[in-house]
Amino acid sequence: MEYPFIFGTAGHIDHGKTALVRAMTGVDCDRLEEEKRRGITIELGFAPLNLTNGKTVSIVDVPGHERFIRQMAAGAAGVDAAILVIAASEGVMPQTREHLDILNLLGVRFGLVALTKKDLADDETLELATAEAAELTRGTCLDGAPVIPVSSVTGEGVSRVVAEIEKIVDKLPPRTGAGAFFLPVDRVFSKKGFGSVVTGTSYQGSISEGDEVHILPGGAAGRVRSLQTHGTKTSSVTAGQRVAVNLSAVSPEQLERGCAVCAKGAFIATDCISAWLRILPSAHEGVTHWQRVRLHVGTADVVARISLLRMNADEKKAGIRPGNGGPVQILSESNIAVAAGQRFVIRFYSPLVTIGGGRIMLPNAELARGRADREAKARIVEDLAASFSPVSFLAALVRDKGALSAPGLFELSQMDKNTFTESVSVLSAAPDTYGLLGFGDSRSFIAGEVCDAIVRSVLRILRDFHATYPELAGLDAEKLYAALDGVHGGCRITGGDFKALVGIMAERNAITPVAVQGKTCYRAADCREALPDGRFMNMAGRIRDEVAAAGFSLLKLPELEKKLDVSPADMKRAAAYLRERDDLRMIEGGLLFSRQMRDKLLKTLASMNGDITVASVRDFLGVGRKQTSAMLEFLDSQGLTRRVGDTRILAEYAFGFAERSSFLKKLDREVTQEPEGK
Repeated sequence: MEYPFIFGTAGHIDHGKTALVRAMTGVDCDRLEEEKRRGITIELGFAPLNLTNGKTVSIVDVPGHERFIRQMAAGAAGVDAAILVIAASEGVMPQTREHLDILNLLGVRFGLVALTKKDLADDETLELATAEAAELTRGTCLDGAPVIPVSSVTGEGVSRVVAEIEKIVDKLPPRTGAGAFFLPVDRVFSKKGFGSVVTGTSYQGSISEGDEVHILPGGAAGRVRSLQTHGTKTSSVTAGQRVAVNLSAVSPEQLERGCAVCAKGAFIATDCISAWLRILPSAHEGVTHWQRVRLHVGTADVVARISLLRMNADEKKAGIRPGNGGPVQILSESNIAVAAGQRFVIRFYSPLVTIGGGRIMLPNAELARGRADREAKARIVEDLAASFSPVSFLAALVRDKGALSAPGLFELSQMDKNTFTESVSVLSAAPDTYGLLGFGDSRSFIAGEVCDAIVRSVLRILRDFHATYPELAGLDAEKLYAALDGVHGGCRITGGDFKALVGIMAERNAITPVAVQGKTCYRAADCREALPDGRFMNMAGRIRDEVAAAGFSLLKLPELEKKLDVSPADMKRAAAYLRERDDLRMIEGGLLFSRQMRDKLLKTLASMNGDITVASVRDFLGVGRKQTSAMLEFLDSQGLTRRVGDTRILAEYAFGFAERSSFLKKLDREVTQEPEGK
C-alpha cells in the first residue's frame, strides 16, 4: 500500500547515503552515467521502501557535495522525516552540519542517525562517532534520535534502520489531502508516445486523471493524462506521495525544475512573500535590510532580497542577528510559485553559505510601503506565525489586502472548495476575533484598522461638505465613494462593498441617512443641517421665479447666471438646494425643469386628445422639439409616463377611470394650490 510519507537522506559526500538506500530498497538511486563514473550522487534519487506492516514509503536520496546544496535543498523540501548519514570511519564533516541545518530550517522534526561504514571502523572509532553524532544533534530536530551503526556491505544494522523507520511512520499521521493540489517539480523528461512527464513530491491536496492543471510561474495550462507512484499506475495521488505526472497540452520547453504543477486557478505566481525568517546560531553574520540572497523554496532556487519589516536605525544596520528571527518580506527577482506554510532556506548570494530559513506566511503579499505599513504587516506575520491555521490564514489575507470579497479571498486561499467553505464559515461567525468586519450578502471582509480609517475619511469628507454647503442634506454613497477615490490604506474598495460599509456606518450612528428625492444621502452624525442666510434664500427665490416665468421654454444655467448676474459657484449651489426640495431638476441637455412645470405638463398630457407623441406635445406647447423630448424623457425616467413605440402613456391609465379622475383632481389642486377640502 503506497503510504503518503517521505524519508530523505542527508549527510556529507561519500558517507554512504546511496549505498544505504540500495541496501534497504534494492534500488540504485545513481541513475546517471556521470554519477556511476565519478562514484558520487549529482541528482536527486528516489526509491520505494516496503515496510513489514504492508506500507510502502518513499526515500529521497540527495547529493552530499557542497556544490549540490541546491539539489539537496530541493530534495529535502518535501520530506516528513530524515536519515542523517554519518560515516563511522570519518565522523562529522562540513556538509553533515550544513545538511542538518537545512533539515532544521525546513521544519523536519523526526528521523534517525545512521552510522554507516561500520565494517571500516573499530569499536573505539565507532564509540567516538556515536558520541559525536549525539553531540551534533543535541538541540536540533534530531535531538534524542536513535543512532544506529550499519554496514551497507555486510547488511549489519540495515534491518534496524528499517524497523526504526517503521516506528516513525506508525507514530506520525500522514499528511491530509486538504488544500489545492501543489507539486513542486524536481525532474522533467519526455517519453515517446506519452509526451511531457514531471516528477515531484506532492506538497498538498490531491489530483486525479483528467484534472486540469496550471504550470507556474509560466502559466501554461494542461491536463493530467496519467499518474504513477514509483512506476505503478494510479488513478489519483495525494499529499506526501512521490508522483510522476504525464501532462497533455504542455511541452517540455514549458517545464523545468523549480516550476510547480497546481490545481487550475488555485495559485498565483508571486515575487513578494511575507515570511518569518530565522537566522542560524552558527551563521557568521546576520541578514541586513535589502540584502541579496539565494532563496530555496520547494524545488525553486532564485535570487531575492530580504526586506526587514520591523527595524529601528540600529536593526536596519545590524539586521536579524545569528540565532534570532523576525518578520520579513522576500522580494524575488523572478516570479515563483509557492504555497502558504511552505518552508524555505536562504543562503548568502556570495559566498554560497546557508544562513537561515523559515516559513512562508503569505505567498502573494502586498509590498509594504512606509513605516506604518511595515509595522502593520509585521504584526500580520507574527500573528500568523504564532497560530497558523486555514482560518487564521484567511484572516491574514484580508488584513494584508485591506478588504476582500469571498470570491477574491478564495482566489488567494490556495484551498480546495470544501476546506475554504468550512474555513470561511468559521471566519464569518466571528470576524471580530480576527480583527475583521464581515459585511454584505457576498460575505465580504475588511480589516478593522482599514474600516476605521475609511470611517474617519468619510466623516472628514462630510464635514468639509457641510462646512461649504450647510444648507444641503449631505452626500449619497456614490458621491462619497468618488470623493474617497475607492482606495484606502493601499487597498481598493469596490463601489458595492463601500455602499455596504456606509450602511454599517449608519447603523452604528457614525453618519445619519437623509431621504432626498428618492435617494439616500448621508450627514455626519455630529453635524446638523443649517438654515440658509437671507441672501442665499433671496437668490434661490429669484432663480425659481425666473425658471417659472420661462414656462415650457426651458432655460439653462449659463443663461440664468447672465440674466441674474449670479456667479457659476453660487448658481450651482442654489440649484442643488432647489433640487433637494424638488423645486428644480436639470434634465437632458442641461435644461432646468421646475416641479411646477412638471405638474402642468402632466395635467396637459392627461387632457390631450389623441396620441401623446413628441410632435403632438411640441405643437400643443409651442416649444422646440429638443425641449419637448427632454421633458418627456424625464417623465419616463420618473415612471410618470411609459413609452410605447413613438407614443407615451400616462402611468396612471393602468389604474382605471376612477383612479385617473382622482389623480387629475389631485394634480389640479397642487397646481392651483387649493386646500384639499375646498
